[in-house]
Amino acid sequence: MAHRYHYLNLLLSKHLSLPPGEYRLEDSGRQGLVCHFMGMQLASAFQPVFRADGRLAGHEALLRIDQGEHVAQSPVEAFATAEHSGRLVQFDRLVRTIHLLNHTRHAAEEELLFLKVHPRLLARVDHHGRTFEHILHYYSVPTSRVVIELNDSDGIPEAVLCHAIGNYRDMGYRIALDGLGTAYPVLVIGMQPDIVKLDGEAIRAAERSPVAASVLFELVGQLKDAGICVGIPGIETAGQLRLARQSGAGLVQGYQLGRPAFAASRKLANPPRQMDA
Repeated sequence: MAHRYHYLNLLLSKHLSLPPGEYRLEDSGRQGLVCHFMGMQLASAFQPVFRADGRLAGHEALLRIDQGEHVAQSPVEAFATAEHSGRLVQFDRLVRTIHLLNHTRHAAEEELLFLKVHPRLLARVDHHGRTFEHILHYYSVPTSRVVIELNDSDGIPEAVLCHAIGNYRDMGYRIALDGLGTAYPVLVIGMQPDIVKLDGEAIRAAERSPVAASVLFELVGQLKDAGICVGIPGIETAGQLRLARQSGAGLVQGYQLGRPAFAASRKLANPPRQMDA
C-alpha cells in the first residue's frame, strides 16, 4: 500500500505540508479508496449527471464521513471542523484527491467529474487548481474532464470569485457555478462559467406553479443565449424531469435519475424511460 501511493504521498507532502503520518489511505472494498484524517474516515459517493438527451455526462462527487462510534458529521460540519483546526486547505484538497482516485478507477474515459471546492478556500490560495493539476497529471486525467463547482453561498466577494474562475479556466478546468436561484442572471452571465447549476428549489417550484415554470424557462433561455449550459439538479419526480427537459436545460440530475453510490458498487447508470421520449 505504501509503495502504491508513494508518489501521491510525495505530492501531498510537498504541496499540502501533509506528512503521510497525519493521514492514511486504505482500499476498503465496498467504499473504494478511503482516507483516515483528523479522526474521520473520508469516502466518496457519486451521483450521475445526465445530458438532456439521456446520455451520461459524468458524476458529481459527494463526501461521505464515518467516525465509528462517534456521532457522524455532515460534510458541512466536517469542513467547519477542518477550518476551525486551520486545516481547511489540506482537507479540501485531500477530499478532492480521494474523489479523483475513486472516480478514475470506475469511470469511462470521456466522463466528467464534478468536484465542489469549498467557498472559503478561494480567498486562501493564489494559484487555484495548480496543486490538483499535478495530481491529475500523474493519473493521466486532463483538466478538461474536471468540472470545478463554485458556490458563493458564504458571501465570497465577486472579485475573488472572478479571480478563481480565471485561474481555473487558464488551466483548462471547466467551471460550474452552483446553487443559482431564479434571480440575478446578469451577474452570473458576466462571469461566463461553462455551466450554471440551478438551486434545486427552482424545479420544485416550477412543478407547483405555472408562473414559476415560466420564470424558470426564461432564466434557462437567458443563460443558453449567453452560451452557458444549464444544469437542473434535485429532480425527484417524472413531472420535474419533463419540465427540466422542456426548459432547454442541458444537464439533469436527481433521485429520479440516479442516487449517489460508492464507485466500487455503483451499477452502470441508466436514465429512466421518460428521457428516451
